[in-house]
Amino acid sequence: MKTWEKYSDFLLKGEWHVHTCYTDGKNNIDEYCQKAVDIGLPLIAFTEHVRKNLDYDFHSFLSDIEIAKEKYDLIILSGCEAKVLPYGELDVSTGVLKEIDYPIFAFHSFPKDTDLYFESLKKVLKNRYMNTWAHPGAFLMKNGLELPEEQLVDIFHSMNKMDVLLEINNKYQVPSDIWKNLSSKLGVKFVKGSDVHNVEHLFFNI
Repeated sequence: MKTWEKYSDFLLKGEWHVHTCYTDGKNNIDEYCQKAVDIGLPLIAFTEHVRKNLDYDFHSFLSDIEIAKEKYDLIILSGCEAKVLPYGELDVSTGVLKEIDYPIFAFHSFPKDTDLYFESLKKVLKNRYMNTWAHPGAFLMKNGLELPEEQLVDIFHSMNKMDVLLEINNKYQVPSDIWKNLSSKLGVKFVKGSDVHNVEHLFFNI
C-alpha cells in the first residue's frame, strides 16, 4: 500500500511537493506549516531533493518534521524527490526511501533520448517505494521531445497497476491536456504538487 492511499481525500486539496531551506527552498519546515495552517491547507508533504551522497543532514530534516507534527493540527508527510538516472536507477539510497512517507521521482538532467527515457521510466514505475511522478513531461517539453501514444498508454497502464500518481503541477503547466485525458481514461489518479520553494507560493484551492 502506498502512503498516498491513506490520504486519498486530500490528493487535490493538499500540497504534495514542497522544498525547504535544507536544499533549494527559501523557508524552513516550521514556517511552511504555520502558513499551511493559516490558509486552511489540510496536508503538506516535504519532498526534499536527495542524492545517494547527501550534502545535508537528512535526519535533522526528519526530526524537524516530527517536531512540526506535534506542534500543528495538520497532516505532515516526510518525503523526497529522487532524480531518475539512465536505465531507471534512482539517485537516492534505499535507506532514505525506507525512512520517509512519500517518495516521488522526476526527470531533471537526462540524455535527450526518448527510447532511453521510456525504458528508464518503465523501470522506475516498478520501484515499490515510488508514489508519484513529479512534473510529468516537463523534461520532454523543455527539450522539444514527445513520446508516441503507444508508449504513453503503456506508461499509464503501468502507473495504474503500480498505484503511482500523476502530479498536476501548475508551476510547469504539466501534464498536458492530452496526457491528462489519456491517463484519466486508463485509471491513473492525480495529485496536486506545485514544486513550492517559497512559503509565499503555498496556497489552498480545491
